[in-house]
Amino acid sequence: MTHQFPTTPGELTPEALTSYLRAAAELDTGSVTDVRHEMVGTGKMGDNVRCHLTYEDAASSAPDTVVAKLPAADETARTMAGGAGAYSNEVMFYRVLADRTSMSTPTIYASELSDDGTDFLLLMQDLAPAVPGDQLVSEPRSRIELALGQAARLAAAFHGDDSLRGLSHVNSPFDEGGAEFGQTLLEGAWPGFCDRFGTDIPLASRQLCEDYIAQHAAWAQSFGGPFTLVHGDFRTENILFTDSSAITVDWQTPLLSSPLTDAAYLIGGSIDTEDRRAWENDLLESYRQSLSEQGLDLTAEQCHELYREFSVHGILITVLGASFSSPAPRSDRMFRSMIRRHLQHAVDSGAHEFFV
Repeated sequence: MTHQFPTTPGELTPEALTSYLRAAAELDTGSVTDVRHEMVGTGKMGDNVRCHLTYEDAASSAPDTVVAKLPAADETARTMAGGAGAYSNEVMFYRVLADRTSMSTPTIYASELSDDGTDFLLLMQDLAPAVPGDQLVSEPRSRIELALGQAARLAAAFHGDDSLRGLSHVNSPFDEGGAEFGQTLLEGAWPGFCDRFGTDIPLASRQLCEDYIAQHAAWAQSFGGPFTLVHGDFRTENILFTDSSAITVDWQTPLLSSPLTDAAYLIGGSIDTEDRRAWENDLLESYRQSLSEQGLDLTAEQCHELYREFSVHGILITVLGASFSSPAPRSDRMFRSMIRRHLQHAVDSGAHEFFV
């Protein structure tokens, strides 16, 4: 299907970029005369390209570079992501929801979406020299603290917001239909996941995982709230860091969930197990205080219980995320690291008691 907007790097021509930047009031005079494309990031569900721009007769304020997010070149990832609504979710987050939170997100210059949701374009601010985290290492505590402060802004902004219900671009995994659909996806993805990564999963952790998958729908429907908007895949590779800031990107999985979902997922999956065990109580209390500063007051006990219960969110995202991508050395190492960390987190948290 042909669409009237760029969906590959080669289609990001000087003419197209001139038009978009003028419409966004980023280019008052002159035009883009040349563009050099540079692929950036390690995303699996979409491709990111940095566009280095050359101008004629443009003001000095015109951006030297912009970043475009495009459908994944990998056909398996593109088909599954588009069909699951990931592309429309991200475009609509920036169009409808981003301005309703003080969480740091990139400025969007242009957004396009095909009628069937399988093609899209996001043209956005280049946040360099900010850099994404790395799922293959244990992130420093300072980065985790910065990111948790941002997650608190999102959770507090949408806490108890019933206007989110029914939005097609916000997943609702805890109603009956969403819960049963989630279990169907997990049960379908688990055999292939085991074929790829099963030898890396200790027996005790594997039993917890299989029990969770078998009971996912019942577990999800038993959760009565409180609900808020969460990023859903809040790990450090989806966050751009400087020494003093954290800007969240990759909004393809926003959903209604617990205000501890993003925090539990970040702490459980973006640092090694020993670091997580050493830091998690302090990190959790810091997150609770950040929530309070944003107007959402939870007790330490409430935070702790929700954190424990939603330690399984990492299992959900890792198993399904792997099913959205073709095997590749770097991504396979990432999924191995993630499943080991998230399963041990769930074991350490005693998450079993919430679904057996």
